[in-house]
Amino acid sequence: MRTLTLDWLDDANATYFSTSTVNLRLNLAMWELQKRLISANKEYFLECVKTSTVSGQQAYALPTDMLQIVRLEWYNTGTSATSMSNKIIPMTPNQRDLLVNVTGDPQYYSMSKNNILLWPIPNRIVEVHLEYNYQTVFMSADSDIPDMPAQFHEYIPILATRDCLIKDGRPIQPIEQKLQEYETLLKQMAVQRQADSPRMVVQSSGDWSW
Repeated sequence: MRTLTLDWLDDANATYFSTSTVNLRLNLAMWELQKRLISANKEYFLECVKTSTVSGQQAYALPTDMLQIVRLEWYNTGTSATSMSNKIIPMTPNQRDLLVNVTGDPQYYSMSKNNILLWPIPNRIVEVHLEYNYQTVFMSADSDIPDMPAQFHEYIPILATRDCLIKDGRPIQPIEQKLQEYETLLKQMAVQRQADSPRMVVQSSGDWSW
């Protein structure tokens, strides 16, 4: 990817744009691609971690690589493979006033820096599952491969090249056209996220029917 970027920049020997500068641009472009894939509802970055509550403990540390919460739920201990989950939904800061000093099985959560707070405060041991989108780590070695779907690998040097051209005050139209092809593909993914069935409306309140 670095070789391709330098080729598009007409700087094959990295005499103007240093190797470290191009590496940084590539890593930042990789993070930008990840954000766009998540916006298109790409579950490529989904992880699930599990922990058990402690009676009387409200705060639980979030994974250090957490980027975005997808789903939070709890099960009775040892039944996650056989029983229905109990979803824990987000709450606003003002709603917390309604649950001060209330204990029970968790129904809501809020965030506090690197911790997640459960409401009511758990009064028994249950198993909590957190599904989240993780933050990819920067590439550092020349042999590193970006943690992205292979069909989008070219997008990373394209975006890095555009940013370098902008910094240098050079025309970006040629690379912008190539970038637009990937932007169109990402938009198509966002419109039609699954190809195994027609699109449908998801009912988020009322009864449990689909």
